[in-house]
Amino acid sequence: MEKIRYPCPCGGKIKWKKDKLIIEGIDCGVLDVEYCSKCGEEYLPEQTMELVETKLKEKGLWGIQRKEVNLWKSGNSVLLRIPKDIADKLKLKPDEKVTIYAEGKNKLIIGL
Repeated sequence: MEKIRYPCPCGGKIKWKKDKLIIEGIDCGVLDVEYCSKCGEEYLPEQTMELVETKLKEKGLWGIQRKEVNLWKSGNSVLLRIPKDIADKLKLKPDEKVTIYAEGKNKLIIGL
């Protein structure tokens, strides 16, 4: 796995480690994880996320909340509307600031 170095949104440095991942009560095994030495935030690289997705799909826990949404254009920006049930589950509020970044070729990460 290519280990790209980039800064955390908090300004800390991202480091790599092997960690036992338990997500939604499912043991996904010991996998590569990126973490910030400053704020402690953990990020799953693309290959690790694919393995986690597979495990959760096997248990029927993945994709439950997936929805197809349309993107909108406003000036030079592309807008994304987050469905109310997903916003409620994540406790997103209007005018709240979040951090977004692309991970891999087809993923957009929203950090709260």
